[in-house]
Amino acid sequence: MSNIARDIRDGNVAAFKELFEDYYPVLCVFASKYLSDGEACKDVAQETLVSYWEHRAEFDDIHQVRGYLYTVARNRCLNQLKRETVNAEAVETIRRESDEAFEENYLEQETYRLVRETVDALPPQMRSVIRLSMEGMTNPEIARRMGVAEGTVHATKKAAYRKLRDALKEHFYLLLLV
Repeated sequence: MSNIARDIRDGNVAAFKELFEDYYPVLCVFASKYLSDGEACKDVAQETLVSYWEHRAEFDDIHQVRGYLYTVARNRCLNQLKRETVNAEAVETIRRESDEAFEENYLEQETYRLVRETVDALPPQMRSVIRLSMEGMTNPEIARRMGVAEGTVHATKKAAYRKLRDALKEHFYLLLLV
């Protein structure tokens, strides 16, 4: 993703599509921290990404893009809440939300995205074992679900964690948070 911001700035639609597919689900979850309506969350995510496309010439690197996406999504959520006069009290509560809480939410979503990308890059069987494990399933449950021996699950999980540790390097601890 290092050159993706530059590619998008130059009008590369395929690069934008890749960024859209990575960030759309993350922005939907981010918006759900503010809005209870799932469709409104999807709208916010889509409008945020379209806004980025319209302003793409202003961004040189992915870090600027990320900050922009989360800030615009947050502002769109607040505007949505403001329009919903029924819940004016909630708007004030969210406006008083500290920058620390905003940053925490941002970091949480970036962590989710980073771990998801890394797990998705694993070979299929390892990816399945890790996903089921992250859903809270035990080794015996995973073995039954996948139709393999429990020892196979254990060995696969061990190998997968090794690969994840190598891929995530100093961010490996993030896997424990997901």
